[in-house]
Amino acid sequence: MSAAAINITDIFQRLPNEILLQITAHLDSPAPSIAKFAHEPSTTLTDADQTPLKNLSCVSWRWRKIVLPMLFRYSRIQLDPTPQWVPIDARILDNMQGQLTKLSNHEFQVYQHMRSKFKSSSIFAYDESFDDLLINLCRIDDGDEFLKSIPDILWFPHLPKSDFLHYAEFVQQYELKYHIKNVVIYTDKSYELRHVSTAEAYLSKVVKEIWSTIFQVLEPTRVVVSAPPCTLAGLLDVAMMSSDTWAFDMKIHHVEFIQYGQASQIQHTTPQCRPWETALVHRRPWTHLAYNEGSSISAYSTYEYHLKQSPRMLYLLLLRLAKEVQDCCNIRSFSFIGVFPFHTNIRVVIHALQKIQTLEEVKFQLAPGPENDLLNETKRMGRAQPSDLWLEWNESYKNITCFLGTYDFADGASFTSKDCSVAAVKQDVGEYMELLQKKGQGWQAKEDGLWIRDHTRDHEGASINIPAPDI
Repeated sequence: MSAAAINITDIFQRLPNEILLQITAHLDSPAPSIAKFAHEPSTTLTDADQTPLKNLSCVSWRWRKIVLPMLFRYSRIQLDPTPQWVPIDARILDNMQGQLTKLSNHEFQVYQHMRSKFKSSSIFAYDESFDDLLINLCRIDDGDEFLKSIPDILWFPHLPKSDFLHYAEFVQQYELKYHIKNVVIYTDKSYELRHVSTAEAYLSKVVKEIWSTIFQVLEPTRVVVSAPPCTLAGLLDVAMMSSDTWAFDMKIHHVEFIQYGQASQIQHTTPQCRPWETALVHRRPWTHLAYNEGSSISAYSTYEYHLKQSPRMLYLLLLRLAKEVQDCCNIRSFSFIGVFPFHTNIRVVIHALQKIQTLEEVKFQLAPGPENDLLNETKRMGRAQPSDLWLEWNESYKNITCFLGTYDFADGASFTSKDCSVAAVKQDVGEYMELLQKKGQGWQAKEDGLWIRDHTRDHEGASINIPAPDI
């Protein structure tokens, strides 16, 4: 190599950090949890096919230092799948009594506490029909070998103890708390103890512990929770309001909370404008709420499908926002994604939306997106009739149209229909929006699937009255 030959390493060392940051920006791309949020929910929400920033961070220590703040803007936390709770009853207590010398300190404390409890109800303690009333759920600690040997160990949502501790130490060591803006909490484990009355208090306790721990370590402006409906209900501190979840075969739901702008810029009407530090919905002054409940197609194959009720955690979340949050820090935008949901579900969601007075942006997607071809999947369709699917779709849009016509949107508010990516569906949505214009509602079409509220156009094409939805 001649003396004039270019030494790439030397050039790299001489480049200022500003140039390296520009190079890094060209390799940046949206996180999978953003790009795939509207896809049918699955456990692969956070999986990425390509990781250019991670690869670049492995080139050298200087590149790693440059990339680090960008590399960890998006973080994911998987809940521990290991069952850690034991239902202590009188029969287990008898087994513990025979091994007192082998019990850990924690196990011995559990034994003493439960023995005193069962003394006052010894007549019924061994009757299985009283288990739900007398049972105590006990979390397994390190060294609890007896409790670990019990076959019926139960699962509650919880953070991976040691892994999260290392994660927290890493965040602190590299001062990443304010660089991590997005966090996804996910699991594929289903919570199955809603039939045990005493389990609700324990569930509430462990869920509060999850959010308190996460928000002590991180300061995210976007939080996504991805979990089976029964688990998601617990993580959101709401009920499911459905006994028909089997019919819908919804493996995973996604919910997204975003806080746009700085919390310090909000002019709070009162210090108690929401019950801070309780459920996730109240942990921050969220301005955006999005929900993806996936496909309802399997329910159309069941007998009298129209009587089935899908999980309604979203409805309850919106009601909490309407009842418990002042306008100063309530949501400004809302997005719903589902594949052919029943119009009864859309109707109750809209019923709750009507009670929130701060909406400026509303988005709906009720048909399959371009990323899937559910209508041509014979196995997924089962006995469902396409005519029934589109009937529910049309009834849902009638409810949406009535909502757009009765809600007091300000000038500049927007409605987006993500279904307009298909030409035939775009035409149908356009006809519903024309009905609003005939009613005298000024919604101006801006681009495919987007309409802007314009009060100056009110009454331009008024010719009919559209009744409000029966909600």
